[in-house]
Amino acid sequence: MRIGGFMLGAVAGLAAAVYVSRKRPGMAAWASSSLASACSSIGRNAASMMMKRGLNKAVSASSMAPKHSDDTAGKHGGGWEQVEQLINSDPGLKEQASQIMAESSIKPH
Repeated sequence: MRIGGFMLGAVAGLAAAVYVSRKRPGMAAWASSSLASACSSIGRNAASMMMKRGLNKAVSASSMAPKHSDDTAGKHGGGWEQVEQLINSDPGLKEQASQIMAESSIKPH
């Protein structure tokens, strides 16, 4: 759309609004209130839909998260031993791990 067409439409709309407001003032007031209520209803519906989508994403994300159980530690207890073996195998890594644990005030086993 060219700017000239836009300006022509704006002038025509303004002229129509002035004409209607002079001939039938009640109709102009009714039209403006109808437009305002339509816009607010569209806004409420859009906000409601966005909130529903957000809740649906949150619910689906929480249902996909792994569930913790009492026997989880028994099944995956070897993981910490593997981490400890990796740390002990590299002297530089062991030094960094000791420094991090000292900074965070966690006592090593």
